[in-house]
Amino acid sequence: MGIPSRMMLGGVVVATAVAAGRSAHATETPGLHGADRVDHHHRPPQYDDPNLAVPPASGADPDYPLAVAFVPAHSSNYTAGGIVSHDFVVVHTMQGYYAGSQSWFQNPDANVSAHYVMRSEDGEVTQMVRHGDRAWHVGNSNAYAIGIEHEGFIDDVSWYTWDTYLSSARLTRWLCEDLSIPVDRDHIVGHVELPNQTHTDPGPLWDWDLYMALIRDVVPQQQIHGVVVDRSLACTMTANADTWIKATLEDATDLGDGERCMIPSGTALTVLHASDPMVGHTRFHFDQDGSPCQGMLAEQGFAWIDDFDGSCDPSLVAAVGISVQLDGGAPVPVDEEGRFVLTDVAAGGHMLDTMGDAYADGLVPLDVDVYPGARVVIGVDPLPDGGGSGDDDGGADDGNATDGEPPGGTADDAGGDDLPSDGGPPPGSESGQDTRALPPGFGEDDGNGCGCTHAGGSAPVGSGLALLLLMWRRRRPLGR
Repeated sequence: MGIPSRMMLGGVVVATAVAAGRSAHATETPGLHGADRVDHHHRPPQYDDPNLAVPPASGADPDYPLAVAFVPAHSSNYTAGGIVSHDFVVVHTMQGYYAGSQSWFQNPDANVSAHYVMRSEDGEVTQMVRHGDRAWHVGNSNAYAIGIEHEGFIDDVSWYTWDTYLSSARLTRWLCEDLSIPVDRDHIVGHVELPNQTHTDPGPLWDWDLYMALIRDVVPQQQIHGVVVDRSLACTMTANADTWIKATLEDATDLGDGERCMIPSGTALTVLHASDPMVGHTRFHFDQDGSPCQGMLAEQGFAWIDDFDGSCDPSLVAAVGISVQLDGGAPVPVDEEGRFVLTDVAAGGHMLDTMGDAYADGLVPLDVDVYPGARVVIGVDPLPDGGGSGDDDGGADDGNATDGEPPGGTADDAGGDDLPSDGGPPPGSESGQDTRALPPGFGEDDGNGCGCTHAGGSAPVGSGLALLLLMWRRRRPLGR
């Protein structure tokens, strides 16, 4: 990953070298760009009070659509119009608290700032510096870097909560899309990884595999990513150990009843689609009655890849020859794996039509949030004679089931195909606890991933990460 070599000096890490991609600006015209200030996290004691009130919002709209407010840093703490280019998103740890950092950035004596600050317990985001202004957070890299300060302390992993990772991943992916920053580890970096820094944050407890997997999986704004599957070709996956189906990729022991479902070894699952690997996991989208679990886990869930035998090759289950049509617009053909991408989709309710000579037509209602975009997996039924008009004679009920059948497949908005977790049940575990470690670097170099949601049914499909994220508003660290 090109992480810099480091030298310890009295507990402070000094970066001595970085990968070429991260040091491209290190020697460029110091007089022009200046050795700007670094946020050293040295604040007067009153700013380190965890009960300090959050400063009031300015009333101006933030750039990021999910930020709760724009609370401007004091004008003496950043360089107006000073960004030269947007090359890096920099991950920081505050070594302090959400409200205190905001208040400190508003103090004219601080001489530090960051573009965004994030609360640990729920991932709340506040913007403090505009994207065109140079925040003072990483010294002579400030002219090229957008900074996100995360509440917490680098030696206490409990501050790096599930909500923090999910929210920060969405923010970072939005920044990458909006500012044309590549989605990779040469451009999404920790404070310690830029040249000439004296910081260790976000530290060794920050889970980069998890973070990058989540970032890659987010559907960009105004997009729908989907896959259409021939339900007659749905695959079978069989558990080779006692294991969990989980609502997220958190440790199963951190999930409550209804958020996890233990299944015994030998259980067969009928799967419409299995996502690309997500840090040792896959996300299953089940056909109707394909899961032994109840509630949302009857439609989709995450599981350890190695706990299942079988294959769900997307090219073997794709509904070949299908096109999708959004709100009566131009038909868009799916590729050889049944995938499609729709862009410039306005927020709100939509109707997605599936059409193909060999398949029954169907309509799938879905919702698209302002951000992130939506994912959908759609199961379609082949016509009995293998072809025909493409009209199922029964109306377009759900895009999945034949007449008289309940809707098949699922509609998954979770935008979390790369959501990793450190947990799942070990084979034969009586307690259900999982002590397996993640493979080093697993998921770091994944491609875009399917990221697809479950197949369209008769109820509206949620969008982005909403379905899974709504369940995770309480603060809790990742299982380790």
